[in-house]
Amino acid sequence: MTKNLLLSLVFIHFLSGCSNLAPSDPPDHVLAGIHEFGTTALAYTTDGQFLISGGFRGDIRLWNAAARQPLNKMHGHRRAVRAILPLASGAFVSGGADGRLILWQGEQLKTRVEGAGVTALALFQGRVVSGHDDGRLRAWTADALHAVREIVLDDDAIALSVHGDQLAVGLGRAILLLDADFQIRRTIPTSRAPHDLQFSPDGRTLAAGNWFRLSLWDVASGEMRSIPTEHNGLLTSIAFSPDGRYLATLGRHTDAAIRVFDTTGFRVVKRYQSHELCGAIIRYSPDGKMMVSGSDDESVRLYRTMLPQSRLNQSSSGAMPSAH
Repeated sequence: MTKNLLLSLVFIHFLSGCSNLAPSDPPDHVLAGIHEFGTTALAYTTDGQFLISGGFRGDIRLWNAAARQPLNKMHGHRRAVRAILPLASGAFVSGGADGRLILWQGEQLKTRVEGAGVTALALFQGRVVSGHDDGRLRAWTADALHAVREIVLDDDAIALSVHGDQLAVGLGRAILLLDADFQIRRTIPTSRAPHDLQFSPDGRTLAAGNWFRLSLWDVASGEMRSIPTEHNGLLTSIAFSPDGRYLATLGRHTDAAIRVFDTTGFRVVKRYQSHELCGAIIRYSPDGKMMVSGSDDESVRLYRTMLPQSRLNQSSSGAMPSAH
């Protein structure tokens, strides 16, 4: 009886998390029913003119970012699109759970290679770097996806982030900092997997989502801070604004809500309504004026990011930084 009561109370707690009752703003625009069974990847092109979205069933859509109008729909993956990497040339690379790595030029498939499931993509030293679920990093030429090198890891790469001549590789229980020669400069132990690991724009901080909390590491020292959040489950995706003033978080379990923190005191300065199903990814536009999110509810949502100065000066409960 006691056990059943305890389970009921836990269940009620998680249900209450789903409702996310904190006053929250709606998105400015909802693109509904975009990817069947869910949106799994999002990226703006480097000039911000186009938005690229990928879905659970392997489809990719190209959008006019300003007009929010679809331009093309492409099919090149047999399973979920896990990462999209825009290139300065206007081309982009997509990586899928099916092991396909595809170089696209507009709607045209230019090159395709196949291998282990792709988990993450980054552009490093002019090379496309892909993380895989076989415990390896692979580097490719950006113009044709010719294999350049392969690096064996101790675990699967779950996230990649680049700042200058540093490549951060998120593993299940560690973050590797690699130099321009792909040599390990430092290993930072982690207690849990660093979801959607991201360098801050100034390169001084690494941030990642975790269960209920935001994890921050000082790049110079490796020291970690754990920031409590209003999320009632995993922070599946995070994004720094291009100017580094804000950090957005997206929940996956129980709330699928978006919270925007200032990066000075890590207080919540903006709340957005939850997706109808589990959150998947959140990203800023290159100019920082828009934010986009995707989730299992098959939608892509867009948000204007201009925050009134009065909101920036307000503190918010439940989001004060703490060190552990």
